[in-house]
Amino acid sequence: MNQKINIIGICPETPIFESSYVPLISFKNQEQKKAAEDYITREANNFFKILLKKAQEVKPLAYPLLITELDFKKIDMSYFYENIFYDLERKPDGKLEAKIKWGITFDVKCAPIELIYVSSESRGFDPKIAEKNGKGRLQRRYGTIDINGKPVFYYIYFTLQEILDVIKPLANS
Repeated sequence: MNQKINIIGICPETPIFESSYVPLISFKNQEQKKAAEDYITREANNFFKILLKKAQEVKPLAYPLLITELDFKKIDMSYFYENIFYDLERKPDGKLEAKIKWGITFDVKCAPIELIYVSSESRGFDPKIAEKNGKGRLQRRYGTIDINGKPVFYYIYFTLQEILDVIKPLANS
């Protein structure tokens, strides 16, 4: 997950966004951008360690390329092939396997699922069960785009406040 995720810009960058419903987030300098993106990447890594049972590669989708549920009705199918399915691989059994992608969202409607963290020492630990029965502490909200019931893209929910909490200490240094 060391790819550039290009989540946050630096003034006066003005990237072209795929969606009209994804907000432009911009900070004054490179130090703030790096701190915010490092935090987001670290949180995404922790999220996937908890959620996925086996280690697998997950790739971030650049923030300006993200879409919301409102975009699904008007976006061309080529968007999915160019941004999510471009690296399909055929497994030895002949089935196609999509590499998992992820992106951040500030829209709670894109992240209707709550991942609850339950200690791995807990009897019968399974993050999916913890997610459903609500026992444990909230780890992160998320949503998925699925193909045949299997997630191929994860929306990981962040609040603007948690991003601000990361960059505010930089003003004092």
